[in-house]
Amino acid sequence: MTRFFMILFIVIVAFSAKAQTPSQLVEVQRGVADFSNDLAKALPLNSSLGLNWSDAYIGKFLPSAPPHFGVGISFGATTMDLSSVEALADLLGADDFSLPLSRMPIPGYTVEARIGGFVLPFDVGFKFGYLPPLNLADLNLDYMLVGGDIRFAVVDGKRNLLLPNVSIGLGLNYLSGGIRANVGDAQEINAFGYIIRLAQPEVGFRWDTIALDFKAQVSKSFFFVTPYLGLGGTYSWSRAGYEINARLTYNNTQITQADIDNINNQLIEYGLETIDVSANGISSITKHEDLNFRLFGGFSLNLAVFRLDFTGLYNFLDNNYGASLGIRFQL
Repeated sequence: MTRFFMILFIVIVAFSAKAQTPSQLVEVQRGVADFSNDLAKALPLNSSLGLNWSDAYIGKFLPSAPPHFGVGISFGATTMDLSSVEALADLLGADDFSLPLSRMPIPGYTVEARIGGFVLPFDVGFKFGYLPPLNLADLNLDYMLVGGDIRFAVVDGKRNLLLPNVSIGLGLNYLSGGIRANVGDAQEINAFGYIIRLAQPEVGFRWDTIALDFKAQVSKSFFFVTPYLGLGGTYSWSRAGYEINARLTYNNTQITQADIDNINNQLIEYGLETIDVSANGISSITKHEDLNFRLFGGFSLNLAVFRLDFTGLYNFLDNNYGASLGIRFQL
């Protein structure tokens, strides 16, 4: 967790650095956009944390004796590529800047529950993770993950000791988060020959994703161990970007719409997306709409009515990966 927030803080401080030439400003904007793109592509895999139960199908709630349901909690992390962070640092003159790892872990957790179906062979799961806005080492953080799924048993191994459980499922996840920090003194940015002055700026990143998830899973219990393997496909709508909240002046005067149009027109000429500029700051959001495929699997240790789950995940689109640990009560 600490390393994750430290790396994000590096990006925040990097963007607040003074750009002395128009070309450097453009490259910094491009570098932050690349970071936002990498983050947006990594979000759908992170949203799939939680509800990765070893049993492909837990059984019916009714009619069943005992009725099948479970509640638990899971913790995990997925990764994102850090090459855009190092490139951004190089652009700002930090030639000796290096990170101790090539991929950044993005942590997450969920409280989760699953209940078996009524009459028909299906089960339904719900998950929720929340971190209220808090201050940690001068960083303001927030996090929320909420989702659910429904799985139908294609093969009900609970009725036949020789067959595995095989299910197909459909789910929907929503993930959002942010990190903000005050960067101290006023900053000046050279914007195509004009000076944008930001008084005591607060710089931050925001991200969110909505992920429609399809998955298939197979599992089989052997005594006190249940190994499982699954394939997931996710269509996601993601956004990630930065915001700088500060009183803003343009060449020591209040910025006008004509000034904003001039900045954005020149950014367009460099092939960059426009930024939102006002007297209260600057912001830019990158949007991504992607189809991702992932492999997930692992095993659980079955201790009477408790399950200890170990899960690994791998995303084919960007080679990101992840892992989670969960514990639950299950009948």
